[in-house]
Amino acid sequence: MLKKYFGTKQFYRTVISIAFPIMAQQFITTFVNLIDNVMIGSIGNIALTSVTVANRFFLIMNSILFGLCGAAGIYIAQFFGAKQKKNCQEVFNINMAFAVGAGLLFTLIIFIFPQYAIELFSKTPIIVDEAIKYLHLAKYTYIPFAVSFTCMMALRAVGINKIQLKVGIVAVITNTALNYCLIFGNFGFFKMGIQGAAIATIIARLVEMAIYLIILYRNKHFFSFDLKGIIRINVNLLTSIVRKAIPLTINEILFSLGQALIFMSYMRCDEYLVASISVVDTVANIMFIVFGGLSSAVSIMIGNKLGANKLDEARDNARKLLCFALMVSLMIGMICFLLAPLIPNLYNVDIPIKEAIVRLVRIKSIMINIYAFNVCIFFILRAGGDVVSTMIMDSGFLWAAGVLVSTLLSSFTTISLISLYIVVESLDLIKLIIATYFFKKERWVKNIAVVGG
Repeated sequence: MLKKYFGTKQFYRTVISIAFPIMAQQFITTFVNLIDNVMIGSIGNIALTSVTVANRFFLIMNSILFGLCGAAGIYIAQFFGAKQKKNCQEVFNINMAFAVGAGLLFTLIIFIFPQYAIELFSKTPIIVDEAIKYLHLAKYTYIPFAVSFTCMMALRAVGINKIQLKVGIVAVITNTALNYCLIFGNFGFFKMGIQGAAIATIIARLVEMAIYLIILYRNKHFFSFDLKGIIRINVNLLTSIVRKAIPLTINEILFSLGQALIFMSYMRCDEYLVASISVVDTVANIMFIVFGGLSSAVSIMIGNKLGANKLDEARDNARKLLCFALMVSLMIGMICFLLAPLIPNLYNVDIPIKEAIVRLVRIKSIMINIYAFNVCIFFILRAGGDVVSTMIMDSGFLWAAGVLVSTLLSSFTTISLISLYIVVESLDLIKLIIATYFFKKERWVKNIAVVGG
């Protein structure tokens, strides 16, 4: 009975070979975000809160890209499993065209309406002013990020992961070194504060994009950077992808907007303590590194099997990956719970904020098992193209539960930020029931490696 939940040594070797390079890459990226957070936090509470607010708009764009690349990744993984190289290239071309378009759109929005974008999240004058200063520069990272993210996700869909790790290391070193120079005015540079952080990010994103484009242009992987192909799009394939991309992208937009509204609820509860949310988000991203790797393993190991029409093997892999994710998340949660009191010491923030950080990190650590299960099922459903179910359990549930509950409680009660955070995080228990239902329905067990599938 237990054998169907546990894999062989070879199974786990395959999982680790796919997941580890991605985990390493995400660790590096998340670690530099932590360094950014600490460096900006050392300036003070206002700087940390301002950058947190400014980055909320970027997170909305990032979610749209995740939806676009997620839809493309479904097809790339299954076409790769079916050995259809031409279709892989055409999907990549379509993905790149739409991603650059999204990056351009968000750059223009910030260029034209910077104050309106910031005031969606905070109306405190000093926070708005500082956030706008940061965003005026940070908007120039959007298009380079869109190009790099598309390349990274496409390579990941076919199991190529070491390239992203190497590119990530270069980008992280560039960003960290420039942050140190530009934020604090070291090595003869002007002391620029959060504007220095924005300039460092721009340069790092441009370096990252340039490396990806050179690699794809020189090395003909299962696809390459093809400017002519981006212009001449396969209409039939585009139609098929759009059917998957629309619900996925709408899901990501709704999810990011929902997260933004929940963040606004936290702001209503206690704007002073909201800096602790930024710290906890960064720590949570470190905890979620493992799940980033596992989600890629899920997408590849299930998507490739479905594309090769090995449906029973896909089911078997799904069960074993779910069990593996639960075991790993239990261990990670315990470690983070124990280390929580040490984290605030990295920040130059007030004592009440430090106390809030410890409590919020421990809440997140306790709930990480539930999160791991839900995330794994999300990527299983997505690998099989069951985008409607993913939308219901992801953004649908977030709005029906998280947004509704947080808005009502923050608007009509005197609930504290900590208590509201506990309530919102606990809603994942209900989401687990919904996720399990969709998993058992098995609408995801199908081969879509035929255009129109």
